[in-house]
Amino acid sequence: MVRSKYFDWYIFVAFILLVILGVVFIYSATYTATTDTLHYLKRHLLAITIASIFLVGAYLTPMHFWEKNAYLIFILALFLLISVYALPTDSTHTHRWINLGFFKFQPSEFMKFAMVLFLAKYLSRKDDILDKKEPVILVYSVLLVVMILIALQPHKGAALFIAFLTLILLFYTRAKLRYILFPVFIILPAFFVFFILRSNYAISRFKGLLNPDPSSKEGYQAFQSLVAFVKGGPLGEGIGMGTQKLKYLPEIHTDYIFALIGEETGVIGTLFVILLFSIIFYRGITISLEKDNLFTKLLGVGITYILALNAIFHMLVTLNLMPSTGFTLPFISYGGSSLIMSFIYIGILLRISKEPNNTVMAVRK
Repeated sequence: MVRSKYFDWYIFVAFILLVILGVVFIYSATYTATTDTLHYLKRHLLAITIASIFLVGAYLTPMHFWEKNAYLIFILALFLLISVYALPTDSTHTHRWINLGFFKFQPSEFMKFAMVLFLAKYLSRKDDILDKKEPVILVYSVLLVVMILIALQPHKGAALFIAFLTLILLFYTRAKLRYILFPVFIILPAFFVFFILRSNYAISRFKGLLNPDPSSKEGYQAFQSLVAFVKGGPLGEGIGMGTQKLKYLPEIHTDYIFALIGEETGVIGTLFVILLFSIIFYRGITISLEKDNLFTKLLGVGITYILALNAIFHMLVTLNLMPSTGFTLPFISYGGSSLIMSFIYIGILLRISKEPNNTVMAVRK
């Protein structure tokens, strides 16, 4: 049973505005990239159309479907993560993508959702999660397997992202603090030793963070991103008038689009984008915590944090406050996998907003 007339318009309007901004800035970032000035825009609009179908499907899907199939979806995500190693590496010599010809799919994006489903299902079924360590050990064992599979692609940023998600959901189940802190002092340091400190590529990203020198390979992108924000100032140079996209800042339509927003709309524009994400975060957490069903509550919290952390990490990278890790800005950046998953998250949040609170319904009866 759902509330037929209820709909969270705050989330929906903020989402629509972000999608519109994405269309505007994708075009602004790419109209000089190829001879066909509409090439990237047309592909982005196609991705939005496909993603919208998934959004509607997610909105029409009842919560018990996700709960019933949570483990199955997680196993599918694991299979996809493993299957990439059977495929040839891409142009960047990584195993991050499954190329279907007409569409490139990133399994690590799907795993973020699958991990939240797994945690929501498992933790909601464990009444003794607050008192016993065994359920937490299983969670960390699964987390370690997932992190290793993603880190070997390599996509270390996504592996750490999923670790943060796991800690957040454990926190919302009110697990004992010592269980939550365990990975902070054991798993994460071990991950850094084996996958970060032994990787020349990862070390170069940290060098770029500490020394954004335009004359160095490591610091070039970080420096040019900061230049974009400085050029933008309070009000920006005007939409379409930015110059950092003219070969100065690589991947500006994906990993650095927030820098373009800063350059062309200034502080005002960036604060507006932050406000829209804040609305989605606040409403997503609020409607999720109102639910009596623990699975629904954890699922809503988890996908809200996926959107929020993606946005925060993307913004921090463009401001050179964390190493470049390949995070897109939800609803705005160019990219099919992340866009489709982001639309699915909004569909689920809107569905959760429509789900009745059991306690409230009981009172009304």
